Order: sequence, then C-alpha cells, then structure tokens
Amino acid sequence: MAGLTNSGFVPETLLNITSRIQGKLEAFSPGFDFSPESPDGQLVSIMSYELYTAWTQLDLVYNSYNPNAATGAALRNLGLITGIPYGAAQRSTATIELQGVSGTIVPRNSLVSDNDGNLFHVVFDTTIPSNAQVMSEVAGALPVVSGSLTTIVTALVGWTGITQTTNGTLGSKAQTSTQYRNLRQATVVRNYTSVVDTLTARVVELGIEQVSVVNNDDPAVTHPDGTPPNTIHVTIGEVGSVTDADIAQVILNTKPLGCPTYLHPTTGVSETVLDSQGVSHTINFSKAVEVPIDISVNITYLSLDNAGAETEIKNALVAHINSLLAGEDVIWSRLFSLVTPYGKAQINSLTVGRVGGSLTAGNVVLTDGEFASQSLVDVEVVVV
Repeated sequence: MAGLTNSGFVPETLLNITSRIQGKLEAFSPGFDFSPESPDGQLVSIMSYELYTAWTQLDLVYNSYNPNAATGAALRNLGLITGIPYGAAQRSTATIELQGVSGTIVPRNSLVSDNDGNLFHVVFDTTIPSNAQVMSEVAGALPVVSGSLTTIVTALVGWTGITQTTNGTLGSKAQTSTQYRNLRQATVVRNYTSVVDTLTARVVELGIEQVSVVNNDDPAVTHPDGTPPNTIHVTIGEVGSVTDADIAQVILNTKPLGCPTYLHPTTGVSETVLDSQGVSHTINFSKAVEVPIDISVNITYLSLDNAGAETEIKNALVAHINSLLAGEDVIWSRLFSLVTPYGKAQINSLTVGRVGGSLTAGNVVLTDGEFASQSLVDVEVVVV
C-alpha cells in the first residue's frame, strides 16, 4: 500500500502508476493501444513518469526529518538543531615576514606562492617590516610547512622578499553528506550523562573521527588493554590539524573529577593543560596507529543502468572505512550493503585486508591501538 502509513511513507512505483492508468483508460474505452510506438502509449508513459516524479519528491519531503536519509539543506538544518554546523571547506593559512623598504605598504590580496606555484593572498594591508598573514587561494588540505612560501607574485616597488619561518595551518576539504551524517550521529550524545558517550562525542566534535574510550571503573581489575582500575583510557585516530593540547583539554573538561587517565607504554601521549582555575593537569591519551585497508570487488552488471556506479561504490567504501572508530574491526559482511545500492549488479567476490598483506573474504581485526583508513587508490572494482 502506497502513501502515508503507520510505518512511514511508501512511494508509489512507476509500474503501479502505469498499470493503474492503463487499466482505467481500458475500462473507459476498450481497445487502447498502449505500445511504446503509439501516441496513446507515449502519452501514458509521460503522465506516469511525471506522477512517479511527484511521488519521489514527496518521499524526500517526508524523509527530510530523518538524519539517516535527509540530504542537502535538510540534513544541515537537522545538524544545526543539535549544534553541529556543516563542515565547509577551509583554506590553508600561514604567517610570512615581509622584507623591503621600511614603510612600504603591501596591500591586501597581494599574491605570493610556494615552489609548486600554489597562490596565497595577503589577508590585511601590512607595512614593511612586519609579519603578514596569507591565505591559500584554493580551499583544501594544502600543506604549508616552514619555508614553503618563497616567491612574490604581485610586483610592488619597495617589496623585495618574504620568509616563512613557521609551519602554516592546514586547510580542509568540505565534508560530504556521509561524513556530515556520521559526525552528527557521533556527536548528538555529547550532552548525555554517560562518560564514554559524552567524551567520545566531544572528541569527535573536534574533528577526529576515530575515537575509543575505555572507562575502567572496576576498583581491582586491570582492563585487557592495560588500563588500571578506576582509570580512563582514550585512544584517538587521525588527528589532522587538531593539536594534542586541544584533545587533552576536552578530556580534562569531560572526565569525572579526580579520575586519572592511562598512559600507554607505546602509544601514549602526555599533555599538560590548565583548568578554569588555572591549575595544571597532566592528561594522558593514546594515538592509534593507522592501518590502511585494501578492498577488491568483482561484480557483474545485470542492467545497463549503471552509469557512475563504480565511482559511487568506491566512495561509499572509503567513507565507511574512514568512519570506523579506533580499535573497531572492519566487518566483511557489512561491506556488501555498500556495493549493492549502485547499479543492478551481482557481487562475484569481495575480499579485504591490510595494504601489503593478503586479501580474504573475512574480517580485518584491529587492536585498541589501531584504526582503519582507506583511500580511493586502495579500492579495486573489477567488472566482468
């Protein structure tokens, strides 16, 4: 049954719409020619498709409240309700020293570049001698390590040179809908009462997708990962531009009062931060080791309606692997559902493993000190 039901909204199918219109026309005037070559058949097909499009849009409107199905503006608005803004692309920035004739004004939007020709513009009017902030012309994760910016592009009398003595701040790409949906789901419980849920959500909110929190509240038993009694052990994955101090501050502000943090002997990091009263605290956490994942999929298309399917399959697999938490295994059986939505296809084989190792039809087991990652180059889709 189509339409709004007790279990949700069920859109009408194109086949049912077409059959119903044909049936009514046949009852009204028997002998209609509904073949694709006839004018009547073409008219029915056009009307049926337009009605099917309306049903599809109604389905999207109904699901605009559901963060698991919403897209575009609806998904962003749902995130804003819980205080999670959409992650727009960020540009890399850096600070450079300006050399030349004292008193010369270098106007905003003057250009400099690195050795690869990437352009950066001066953010504010700056008078020599002084430091100037520059920003990349292109958004994205463009590295700006110390000494990268070397060339003046905008010729200006009195401006003779630049020097970059410190590392810049790395930009970032805009979030995809999948990444934003995962972020919203992971952080929506950041005001919850559970220490593990709250701490995990607040670390994820910093921009770290892989987080694992062990809260060993047993007064006498040491956790299998080495966490002592009455101690919290936080393990994080890829940090990007997030600093150790930022992570430690979130842990300090979220963990229970007086609860120590575990310093792992091999992956542990210690950071000293201040509380609201200016008292220093040593916070320990672990940085998991990245484990690149390799996936190979062999499929046979059962329909010609498969344009762009291979790209979508790769993107879905990469997004899923990169959203796994630190210490979370790569479950082989879950990967099939990421392949089947794109194009009508038969999966002949699907194997997975660590990059450089053997691929098998089974799970990739990770320790608490590891996190899975994947790039498009490590996903192979073979069509036979």
